Amino acid sequence: MYNSTTLIAELKNRFDSSAARGLQEVLQLELDEGDTWHMIIDNGELHFVQGIHEAPAATLFTSAETLARLIRHELGGIQAVMSRQVRVRGDIMLVARLSRLFDNTTP
Repeated sequence: MYNSTTLIAELKNRFDSSAARGLQEVLQLELDEGDTWHMIIDNGELHFVQGIHEAPAATLFTSAETLARLIRHELGGIQAVMSRQVRVRGDIMLVARLSRLFDNTTP
């Protein structure tokens, strides 16, 4: 089973710091598995903190596996939202840019 620990490791491994230069955002991940994390993108750096952030730019409600499929480019963002595999609260444009911040060729 795919879990949040595996997801966080994959997100860190696939993160493209050059694609995130100049970006300063917090994205909260509320996973179906019961875990909540916030992802801090700070000018090309990526950090994860377990728990709730008081003012994220956006919150994603999804499973760890679905989020992994999004960053691997196996699932499109619009398709994921339309099929209710992902729900978004907040800046949906930030979520739309998310896949560009992760390399789909890294294993």
